Amino acid sequence: MIMNKITSTCLLAAVIVLGGLVPLRAQTSPQDQQKAMEAYMKAGAVTENHAFLKRFAGSWQAETTMWAFPGQPPTTSQNPFEGKMILGGRFVSLSYNGTMMGQPFEGFQIIGYDNLQKKFITLWIDNSSTAFFLLAGPREADKEVINQKGELPDPTTGGMSKVRAVVTFSGPDSYVFEQFMGLPDGKEFKSMDMRCTRKK
Repeated sequence: MIMNKITSTCLLAAVIVLGGLVPLRAQTSPQDQQKAMEAYMKAGAVTENHAFLKRFAGSWQAETTMWAFPGQPPTTSQNPFEGKMILGGRFVSLSYNGTMMGQPFEGFQIIGYDNLQKKFITLWIDNSSTAFFLLAGPREADKEVINQKGELPDPTTGGMSKVRAVVTFSGPDSYVFEQFMGLPDGKEFKSMDMRCTRKK
């Protein structure tokens, strides 16, 4: 019994020190500690939504079409990328190397599922910007489409532009990523289309 209390206290202390997850105002009774640990275990659990992320793992080739402005001709490129499950299956990391709009391109993407928000979340960084690009949204009822929304820093205005992204799987070896940028008048235009095919 004493060992159980010591173990529980040590685990709770580790969560506080390493993750900063438990507020300092939290109650310290054994019952409250147990409830806190159960809540954090549930929040960090690997679920069927995380299993869905395995679809992105592996070696891929992307045929990318980009539009810089509405009505302008697009640029196209071929970009390979690699997907790898990380952190116990909670996230998938995607590493891109190739060209984008005629320039050398390197990008890094992390996709996960937040059990608390009940949404798929995406972090994107690349060598064309110094900002984080964050998206969040649900998986559709048919289980093959992820709809996400977010904001992207706009260097021309110093503000933020609304972004919508849609990932559509057509099978285990192919999916399409579409990105739509918000305009000042509230409308949007398609700024990117990535047709991704798994390498065999």
